[in-house]
Amino acid sequence: MNLFRAFFLSLGPLCAALAYATLVKPLALPRKWNACLAAALLAFSLKFTWFATFGGSMFLPEMPEGAIHALSVLYDFVLVSAVAGAAFSIATAALRRCGGTVEPGRRRFIAGALSFGAAGVAAKGVHDGIRLPDVVDVTLFFPDLPAAFDGYRIAHLSDLHISAAARAERTAGVVRLANALKPDAIAITGDFVDGAADVRAADVLPLAELRAADGVFGCTGNHEYYSGYGEWRKVFRDCGIRMLENAAHVARRGADALVIAGVNDPVSLDSDAAAACAGTPPFRILLAHRPTRLAAHAELGVRMQLSGHTHGGAVFGLDRLVARANEGHVRGLYREHGLQLYVNAGTGQWAGFPTRIGVPPEITHITLRRSM
Repeated sequence: MNLFRAFFLSLGPLCAALAYATLVKPLALPRKWNACLAAALLAFSLKFTWFATFGGSMFLPEMPEGAIHALSVLYDFVLVSAVAGAAFSIATAALRRCGGTVEPGRRRFIAGALSFGAAGVAAKGVHDGIRLPDVVDVTLFFPDLPAAFDGYRIAHLSDLHISAAARAERTAGVVRLANALKPDAIAITGDFVDGAADVRAADVLPLAELRAADGVFGCTGNHEYYSGYGEWRKVFRDCGIRMLENAAHVARRGADALVIAGVNDPVSLDSDAAAACAGTPPFRILLAHRPTRLAAHAELGVRMQLSGHTHGGAVFGLDRLVARANEGHVRGLYREHGLQLYVNAGTGQWAGFPTRIGVPPEITHITLRRSM
């Protein structure tokens, strides 16, 4: 955790230095302007320091929602400016090697355009991180799906990250979208919350309005344990969410049965998919926060796994890096080891980085079909 904190505390200032070196310094502005812009970039880059100073925690800030979003836009502006400035610097160096030059006037114009573009990308990124999710329709085919469950529909939510940056109003909006699908079951694959139950419970309570024919089911994510799952367990139960802690629910339609099992996140040190599936009918759906361990789950007879955790990479271009940490899975549908995995790109976004660039939030509307 100390390395994690050090990374986030240092990333912003390093990007501020890079943005200054590649976009500001080459403009040869008067010294006072250089100093003002350098100070502004540094101040914008210290989001996690501001969180820790005024919000109580660098990763779980308790501040007005608007303040969290404003600081996030400024911080993202620094990061995007650093990337844009580095690309501009590389392009300029390549041009010089080819015998070309960029005149000062054109350099100022390009630097200004890149800065405005970075501001736009930063604002759009935070907007997409906090807005209501898209509904993504997915149809999955299984030859062994019990006939009575042909057409069974699941609303899959993941990574809600209800927090000071995503409060009750947003939670209620997500609930409205999920209920409008009129699903047979609702599955929430972890990371419901960021923050303690005595502070954030009111923002979670709209989940009590979720409705599905067979019920609302959840599994724990890593953030539940960071936020005090012992207290949250009762809140979720009071909201009518059945948390499947290495356990299963059997849905029945006459003689046919379908299993919805759930496994605790590995950070709990009590993650046991075998216990969750033991003694259940053969068509098994597993809710597992992390999109991993597919081979082991397939051996347990799991036919479909629903996961989250990755946020789809959150920023386009980072998805390959995130995939490497999750056995190659980052978002969407995968077919491996005889089972089908769907990775939800995240219904919400972590308060520490409420940003999405090219990776919108989603509720997945999954329809199961029996194929011949």
